[in-house]
Amino acid sequence: MDRHQEAVMQLLTANGETFVAHHYDVAAGWQSPAFVALRPTKRQLYVVEVSASGFPLGLVNKLNERVAKWYAPLLEQLQGLGVTDAEWSINTLVFVRSDQIAWLQERVQDLAGVHVLSLEQASANWNWGDAVWSGDYDFASGEVPQRGSGKAALTH
Repeated sequence: MDRHQEAVMQLLTANGETFVAHHYDVAAGWQSPAFVALRPTKRQLYVVEVSASGFPLGLVNKLNERVAKWYAPLLEQLQGLGVTDAEWSINTLVFVRSDQIAWLQERVQDLAGVHVLSLEQASANWNWGDAVWSGDYDFASGEVPQRGSGKAALTH
């Protein structure tokens, strides 16, 4: 696990209610995502990718194939194990450099359920807003709450 993945893991678990599995083997023969995150209190499941690349082209295909390659097998596995059920939502969180967010979003065919966040903000835990440390932070808000920003990014 590199330092960028460590920072994202800390962000995801700071609320004390999210569990993560690093490089969970979703489907044999296909690269594992950086994390699979489960948030039982909200019945949410996330596939998480992290990239510090200045040209994250490899993420584009993964994101465009996420339903067949990640969601379907992951839901089948976790429901079969009794970890989740059909009521759980599934989404993707992608942490990339701020200067790559728009570039990546322009290349993903369907952004429904894909939330692209700033890796720099995820890495700056000293600057996180209070919501990050509670169950109020909504990962799908598309941003990491920052101190003094006035943006709470709370759960709806």
